[in-house]
Amino acid sequence: MSEQTDNTQEQTAGEGSGSAPKKKPQIRNTPPPPPPPATPKIRNTPPPPPPKRQGESRPYYRSLPKASVNPRRVRGGVKLKTKEGETPESWITQRINRVIEDAATGEPAREGLEYARQGQTKRFEVEGGEVKAVVQGRMPKAYLVDMTLQSFSSKARDELIKVMSDQALYAAKLLAGEVPSNIEDLFAPLGLKLYPTEPSEIRVSCTCADWSSEKPWCKHAVCSGMLLGELLGSDPFTIFDLRGIGREELLDRLRDQRALAGQGPGSSVVYQAHVPGASDTKPVPLEEAIDEYWEVGRGLETLETPITRPDASHVLLRRLGPSPFTEGRFPLMGLLATCYELISEQAAESRELPESDSDDEDDG
Repeated sequence: MSEQTDNTQEQTAGEGSGSAPKKKPQIRNTPPPPPPPATPKIRNTPPPPPPKRQGESRPYYRSLPKASVNPRRVRGGVKLKTKEGETPESWITQRINRVIEDAATGEPAREGLEYARQGQTKRFEVEGGEVKAVVQGRMPKAYLVDMTLQSFSSKARDELIKVMSDQALYAAKLLAGEVPSNIEDLFAPLGLKLYPTEPSEIRVSCTCADWSSEKPWCKHAVCSGMLLGELLGSDPFTIFDLRGIGREELLDRLRDQRALAGQGPGSSVVYQAHVPGASDTKPVPLEEAIDEYWEVGRGLETLETPITRPDASHVLLRRLGPSPFTEGRFPLMGLLATCYELISEQAAESRELPESDSDDEDDG
């Protein structure tokens, strides 16, 4: 009873005081706050490559090509014809090989000779008075080799042509496509050399990393030098190209000098005839044609020789010069000149006659 009384009194007191009843707080369903942003992780990534420059073949970060253990094989490369252990037949090849052996020793000499025998040279040619070769090594890109000799001056060329033309044996062999083994005897009095005897006389350059001006004979230069020696042995006139005298220039000037030498005294003009198809033909060496020297060549029956007056009169008489027979009723040279003119006129007139007239004359 007492508890109920107390509760009643509390309610009465509260109502009597005039205060409002307390409200319960309302609980809202609000979402939780977002978590704090995660800290980005820093990775050790390489920076982006720079923009590609014009003419650049590969990005800077790409690894460079590596050299192989053995030289990269070349299909159809230029190689030595002389096998290992054989001695070159040409004395020119032997001389050039000795010069290279004096210039290069050790690994460059051994590998260069091996390159030449294996055919590691992609291209080998003589142009413009210099040797140009492309030699393939262990790297993917081949190397460029240049070799040159000192050219003769114009004055030296004139003296050489005159000396060679004065010597009948040398001139005959050169005009026959041969270079005599003792041809250096003509160059020595003039203070010149046709073939190099010292490594310093051959200027060599190569694009490989082993080449330097102090040591120019790398293995690629040795390979090119060996091929050059064999080329000079098979085609001796190449040495004149390297000295600044072209093959055709040399032969033409030799023929002219020989014609002038047989002309004799006087200022008469010598006419050097040029027959297409005959003058351009490469002559056969004299030793190979000695058995057939006096025989008529093939194709004589198909040769056409139109009978016309010569461009220069009395060419043969001009070359022979004055007659040694000074005593006589008539001058011998004048008599022969008259005979030549009469024969030429008669041959030209008979050639111009129609075939019917010549047939009638034969029948009559």
